[in-house]
Amino acid sequence: MPHYFTPRDEPWLRSLLDEYARFVGRKRSELQERLREPLPSRAPKAKLQVASHVLDTLCRERTRSAVPPKEARAALFRQASVTRAPRLAVIGRVAESFGVTPAELENALFADLRGERRIAELPKSVSPARLVTDANVAIVTSLVKRATNVRIALWGNSHALVRHAHHMGLICRLSKPSSGAHSSLQGPLESSAISGEGPPDGVVLDVSGPFALFRHTEVYGRALASLVPRMAWCDGYELTAACSLGRADQLSTFVLRSGDPIGGGRELARRDARLEERFERDFQRAAPDWRVIREPHPVASGDTLIFPDFELVHRGDANRRWLLEIVGFWTQKYLADKLERLRAAGIERVLLCIDPKRHCAEGALPPDARVLRYKTKIDAGAVLAVISGY
Repeated sequence: MPHYFTPRDEPWLRSLLDEYARFVGRKRSELQERLREPLPSRAPKAKLQVASHVLDTLCRERTRSAVPPKEARAALFRQASVTRAPRLAVIGRVAESFGVTPAELENALFADLRGERRIAELPKSVSPARLVTDANVAIVTSLVKRATNVRIALWGNSHALVRHAHHMGLICRLSKPSSGAHSSLQGPLESSAISGEGPPDGVVLDVSGPFALFRHTEVYGRALASLVPRMAWCDGYELTAACSLGRADQLSTFVLRSGDPIGGGRELARRDARLEERFERDFQRAAPDWRVIREPHPVASGDTLIFPDFELVHRGDANRRWLLEIVGFWTQKYLADKLERLRAAGIERVLLCIDPKRHCAEGALPPDARVLRYKTKIDAGAVLAVISGY
């Protein structure tokens, strides 16, 4: 059970905000030194670290120097390597070449180190009450980033979150909640989807956690964590995560439910979909005989749902139709399972577009997969060549 922030923490959070305001324009190292001393209102040590981390991400520290630090270091080391002059003479020559004083050059040398950066002003919207919510979100996301598996049950306004998970490229399996399921926790991932009978738009996401992967764990963890502040936008949710907290091989179970103190949720803006938009435009130009359907109806296979990005239908023969999915992070097993579920639904014509750099585990591609590799854009001509041959 996390030690969440509550309104009782607001007095010392106000003191912490006052210290950040007092140190605006000064070095970060100076603020760190001050925070090693007690605040006017007593602050729990662990919570103080979390709150400071949240504020550090909000205040966007600035690098201030007369010369860009990397350029200053390069010029100084270059000059030192070609002369045996005393240190002060070398600094003087390099400073003169930049048109600054020796003191300004020395200050610039390490101005980009974190401790030397200057504290910037916090956004005016930051208050003790907001900091309570943001700190709780930070606690939850830190746990999710250490998960091997995550199950998220959603109902009410869930489609936007499902779309967000898909666009973030998460390795995810979707299914409908079982009717009449109850949230009795049997194990790390045996919690039911929803307490009570699920409404029509209820959905369960079983997501691979960062600690189940071998590559891209940091980037993937951030993508998964981006779901947390958005879940509360749904009418109801329950997240169950099996987390590795450094206790040998044991996994700890973390549960987050509607009503837990992570705020009221954020409205979901559409993710930048330039890759999809560019493919749609290029394919319509390259293949006028084919109709492009963006985000077609999900495919039901047993108790799971699959959300393809496009359906490509020949204008002269409606039986010639293909599903195209732009895959995000992937493993060999994830692709094999997806193809097996599509075959079980009677769908054989599927083209998967993958970015080889987002391969998250060992293992080759499934031998029966029709795959098109891409880097920055999907080649519409290559797609047309594949689907025209069948």
